[in-house]
Amino acid sequence: MIILCILCAILICFRIEYAVLCNSLKKAPYNNGQKKDVIIVLGYPAKKDGSVSPILRERINKAAKLYHEGIAEAIICTGAAVANNYVEADVIAQTLIELGVPDCSIIREKLAKGTYENLVNSKKIMKDRGLRTAVIVSSPWHLRKASSYAFRLEINHTVEKSKFPHEYLIIGVVIIYLYLYTQMFIKLCVIIKATNRVKS
Repeated sequence: MIILCILCAILICFRIEYAVLCNSLKKAPYNNGQKKDVIIVLGYPAKKDGSVSPILRERINKAAKLYHEGIAEAIICTGAAVANNYVEADVIAQTLIELGVPDCSIIREKLAKGTYENLVNSKKIMKDRGLRTAVIVSSPWHLRKASSYAFRLEINHTVEKSKFPHEYLIIGVVIIYLYLYTQMFIKLCVIIKATNRVKS
C-alpha cells in the first residue's frame, strides 16, 4: 500500500511538472515532410568501446531516413567527447556514412558538451553556410528542451523524434522522462527565481 501511495505521489508530481514545462518551454511542431536546409542530429554518448549506444543509434537512424527522403541535403552532427573519449559528432558521422549518407553532406560540430552548446554551434554553422531552416532530431523526451533552446537562439526549426530503443523496457523510458523533466523543472524554477530577484 505504501509503495502504491509513493507511486501515485510521483505520478502527480510529474503531471504538475509536465504541465508547467509545457506552458513555459515552447516546442516547435513536427516536420511532417517539409523540406529544410539542414538536419541537426543532437549528440549522445557512445558506448565505452566507441560503438553506437541505443539512444544515439535511433537518432542517427531517424536522421538518415529524413536525408534519404530528401528532407534536407546536409546533416549537422553535434557533440564533443563528453562521457568518454569518443567524439559524438564523429560517431554519428561514421554511422550515417554506413547508412548511405555521403560524407560531403555531413558537417561535424565537435566542440559542444551539452544541448545548448550543440544548438549555439549549429546556428553558427548554419549562418556561415547560408542555411536558414533546420529540422532538429532527438529523442522524444529531449525534444522540448532542445526546441526551447532553439527558439531562444532564434533558429527557424521544426522537430522530429527518434524511436525508443527496443532494448529499453517501458519502466526505463518512464525513469528517463521523470529524470529529465524534473531536471528541466528545477532549472526553470531557478530561472524564474533569478528573474524575480532582478525585477525587485
